[in-house]
Amino acid sequence: MLTSNHITNYKNQVEGVKSLLNDGLIKEAKLKLDEFKIHNEMYYSLYSNYLYLKGDYASGIKLLEEAMEKIPFSFEITYNLATLKSVIGEFFESLKLFAICARIAVSEENKKEIAHQLNVLINDLKQNPKVPIQELLDHLKLAEEIMKEGDERIYPLNRFNESLVKRTVENREGELYFTEMYKAMHITNVNNESRYFFKNEIMPGVIADSYSFRVTNRTTLPVALFKDYDEIKVEGPNGKLSFPKDTLANNQYNYYTFTDPGSYKIYSEKPFFIGNPIDLKPEKKSTQVVLSIFVDGLANTAIEKNLSELMPNTYNFFSRGYINNNCYTSGDWTLPSVSAIYTGKTTINHGLYHPTNHFELNRYNRLFTEDFKEQGYLTAQVNNDWRVTPTYGYLQGMDRIVYQTSSGGFWAGEVVTEAIEHLETFKNNNHFLWVSLMDLHDVADEINNDLMTQVNLPAEYRQKKNLGPTSVLSKYDINKIKKYDVELKRVDLHLSNLFNYLENTFGMENILVSLISDHGQTYLKEDEYLLHEPKRKVPFMLAGGNIKPQISQELSSIVDIFPTMANIVGVNVNPQEGRVLKDFGGEGREYALTETLHPKQPYLVAITDSEHIFRFKTKENVTDNTLIDLEHYEAVLLDKKNLTNVTKQYEEKLKDYCDLVIKRASKLQI
Repeated sequence: MLTSNHITNYKNQVEGVKSLLNDGLIKEAKLKLDEFKIHNEMYYSLYSNYLYLKGDYASGIKLLEEAMEKIPFSFEITYNLATLKSVIGEFFESLKLFAICARIAVSEENKKEIAHQLNVLINDLKQNPKVPIQELLDHLKLAEEIMKEGDERIYPLNRFNESLVKRTVENREGELYFTEMYKAMHITNVNNESRYFFKNEIMPGVIADSYSFRVTNRTTLPVALFKDYDEIKVEGPNGKLSFPKDTLANNQYNYYTFTDPGSYKIYSEKPFFIGNPIDLKPEKKSTQVVLSIFVDGLANTAIEKNLSELMPNTYNFFSRGYINNNCYTSGDWTLPSVSAIYTGKTTINHGLYHPTNHFELNRYNRLFTEDFKEQGYLTAQVNNDWRVTPTYGYLQGMDRIVYQTSSGGFWAGEVVTEAIEHLETFKNNNHFLWVSLMDLHDVADEINNDLMTQVNLPAEYRQKKNLGPTSVLSKYDINKIKKYDVELKRVDLHLSNLFNYLENTFGMENILVSLISDHGQTYLKEDEYLLHEPKRKVPFMLAGGNIKPQISQELSSIVDIFPTMANIVGVNVNPQEGRVLKDFGGEGREYALTETLHPKQPYLVAITDSEHIFRFKTKENVTDNTLIDLEHYEAVLLDKKNLTNVTKQYEEKLKDYCDLVIKRASKLQI
């Protein structure tokens, strides 16, 4: 196993390899590199230098591209890859990578170095007669945009602050997803100010002026138009249909439903976007609706003992099913936690954890939504969470997404209405549906918008604001706790409409519904350690189908949610780090791990097993590029029942957990 002593020895190995490479002794350096147990930024940097000196540029590029998957925000790895791309003549790719280096450079030395490399490369490109001027200008513009890019929170704008309305983005396989306005009346586009107040609809399909498809059952075809468009015509088995321009809406998807079996062709004089045809009468599965209700920031410790009082409708629905009171998040905030739910991987392994640096979840990870889609479910999101936007990678495996940031007023009542409308519209389809509710976020952010919450919260709890540096870092606050309880009742009120609709329309025997969350709340408990139990424990409830009434204490993690649900409904998935719970015939897990990996904060890990809680904290903060000093840390082992320190009684167990933490995080060792 790896320990801090191994890290100290590793640093000595690094200096030895550097010396060998500087002396040109590359064979000897290679032998030493092969002895390395830690494959981190420095390892990949040294190994790529060895391959560069050897002249094996292709292997160096392959190595560094693999390294970027594991260590996505490394300046050294990106810089070396940019250099090798330039050596083999891929100058525009090199320019893009150097621009990324400029974006993530922290030290003044690195900033000066990358500015120099960019100047040299740009001057060489300008003087190269084989480089087309317009192509060069386009790539220079892209490089400039990368250097000042934002992140994916601002969808339907991209990270370059450009609207994606009437534009396409690609998934992992290069399939196109087109963003259109949704229920926006006469509004045709948005900017960074207006994006808050309008919904968007995004669907997969193709751009063409002619598209052929075949109808077996009743089928609907989504169509979207560009700014410049013409009438649309359809040829089908029973003749022709014509849709003049004045019948077409150019700021929404136009759905055309065909009932007669046969071959169809839809066409126009000008290109338009054709969404994938949706069969409205597929063969029904025994579990027709698989629905996940995601309530951001719902702490299980807040509802475990009084769910029936705080959320009576939720209690009535799920008390007939499965309630797990021992489920732990794998991250401490939304970005890494929801990624874990969708991939079955913990924070350090799925890669989507930096708050501002660009990373596409679906580029290196398979999402469980892909499995449900491929195995016969119509997959959709009704989403208001700005950390779960399509451009973070959540478009992968989705047939339809309706999105508006909650900051624009897309709250629980309207979200539920949209979810019901989607299910009712496609009533005969098999559904995988994700519904996001962000309402509880208002508590930590000290926002008081809602009538019900304002009126029902006694005035004495509204006399003071106590904002933390971020919502994640809010301190213990009785005012927030009181508001949290009131807000839970409001969310529950709106959920009652969804519960009633599901049961009355599909029947409990034909659905599987989960209530889940990404993290609890720090302000629920006084504890200096961020990853305390009210922060880590989240609900995992299931109802419908053959789910028998049960209140369970089986140890579980959010990475187990979709593997368990897939197992129940017979969808095959690769669970990755997830497990099917023993309660449902699976192997279960021995421990649940939560970690905080955030720039300018200590790296934290909390592990819970059947007897103990392990806590790990680095003495130094994580770097801006999310590298960790694992050599210097403190760790304790606590009794799970009373939180007393039992480190001395279980020193060997403490050591084993320290080794586990260091080994899994060693790729980010500074």
